[in-house]
Amino acid sequence: MHDDRPPPGEGPPSPADDDFDAPLGAVRQELAEHWENLVDAAIEAEYDTGIREETEEQARRHIVIRLATIVAGFVVLTGGLAMLVLPGPGIVGVVAGLGILSTELEWAARLMAYVKKKARYEDLQAQPMWVQASMGLVALCTLAGSLVYFTVLR
Repeated sequence: MHDDRPPPGEGPPSPADDDFDAPLGAVRQELAEHWENLVDAAIEAEYDTGIREETEEQARRHIVIRLATIVAGFVVLTGGLAMLVLPGPGIVGVVAGLGILSTELEWAARLMAYVKKKARYEDLQAQPMWVQASMGLVALCTLAGSLVYFTVLR
């Protein structure tokens, strides 16, 4: 039987070899510098937006809050998209997700404005007060009737 393995010392470098650690250290150094550049750019962007932060710590905290808001918006948006084909209020989830994202992302704000325009939101607000009040009363009565049915009568 023929063995295709190279003799010891000839082959790909092992983690124990010094030659292997040198390029890895350079890559780690390059990644660390790239990470620092990204952090500095994010802090500068945070300084340029909204209220000016007093310290770098406050800027870092605002970045974390902004990222958490974006993640929450995408979770709600994804859930809404899933509920378009699964049981649940899909359109409400999509609109809620866009509403959350529109606080931080410009494209979501533009999309939300388009959705409001298509929904003719302003036309609904232009209805007479008695129409708005009667529709609100119908909605409350429907909700109360549902609660009574599912808690008492059923």
